[in-house]
Amino acid sequence: MATFHVPHPQGSAAGRQLWALAEALRADGHEVEGWCWGPVRAGLDPPDWCESRPYVAKTGWAVRPRTLLRPRADLARAGWRPPEGSVGWADDWASWPAVDRGSGGDALLTVHYDVALDARALGDRTRRGRPARGWSLPLVQDWRAQRRAVRRSTCTVALSERVATSTGVSTVVPATLPMPAAPLPLVDAPVALMFADWSWPANAAALRQLLDGWADVRDRVAGAELLVAGRGAPDVGAAPGVRVVGEVAQTVDAMAQAAVLAFPCPPTSGPKMKVLDALAAGLPVVTTPAGAEGLQVPAAAVAVGPSSTYVDLLVEVLADPGRRAAMADMARGAVLAHHAPAVAARSRVAALVRS
Repeated sequence: MATFHVPHPQGSAAGRQLWALAEALRADGHEVEGWCWGPVRAGLDPPDWCESRPYVAKTGWAVRPRTLLRPRADLARAGWRPPEGSVGWADDWASWPAVDRGSGGDALLTVHYDVALDARALGDRTRRGRPARGWSLPLVQDWRAQRRAVRRSTCTVALSERVATSTGVSTVVPATLPMPAAPLPLVDAPVALMFADWSWPANAAALRQLLDGWADVRDRVAGAELLVAGRGAPDVGAAPGVRVVGEVAQTVDAMAQAAVLAFPCPPTSGPKMKVLDALAAGLPVVTTPAGAEGLQVPAAAVAVGPSSTYVDLLVEVLADPGRRAAMADMARGAVLAHHAPAVAARSRVAALVRS
């Protein structure tokens, strides 16, 4: 496999998912080896089966004609190729050039999200399915590279129906993460948690909406508190009832302090790993339709509503410990049944067999 993200149980969302999948495949008797070409954060050493060799693509006029013809394809020149007779697995479209064998050999491509859907969600626009005014050149290149990878892959899987429809992919497989052995104890106090990597614009937009409505939540739910956790330094101002936790060693350290995960997700695409993480740990979730995208859980297990009435929904759930307990139990059961690493890994093997 080729991946930008380090496979690690405490890494990025994509890295945690990849680690869980690889370990499940290994437990089923498959041999796995990989190459991580992205940067490695201190303390996140790759597993023994994954080589870490960061790669930075060349830029400048000398490579521009090549990038115009084959966008984001310079990774093919990095010197890593899957062994003969193996299945090449690109965990994202940016990694596809490293496993692209043309018409020879099996290959698996995972499409986590759709560039065009996310561009629209974050303020860019398209016209008749093609990049239009408002798109940056790097974003256009990402869009072109994604389309090229999907066209050339012999087996492509998406992580939600919405992404599959938008990208022309026919197979949807479940997202996964390492699953905790036991659920977290329920927290009775009306404490909402928002945790994220704050460098991603969609997370910053969700936090702004949450902060804009927090005074209303405080007026209607006595003692309501908002915890803000994750990498980066989000600006929360001096809002009463808001506490910045900052970066935590494990997401569960922040989740253990909260009664709900509050995430008014903008309409970006693909499953949101923070939501899956919370559901697996038995933490109730209040979100928008995009926040529950791609997750196979009963409707009553997650509180989902439009952005326009999100504060009302959050107030209802924070004020109802009984509802929270029922949501947590129902959601964790569904996640273990449909999103456990073994289930997700076997779905990818089945997709390869069918292709």
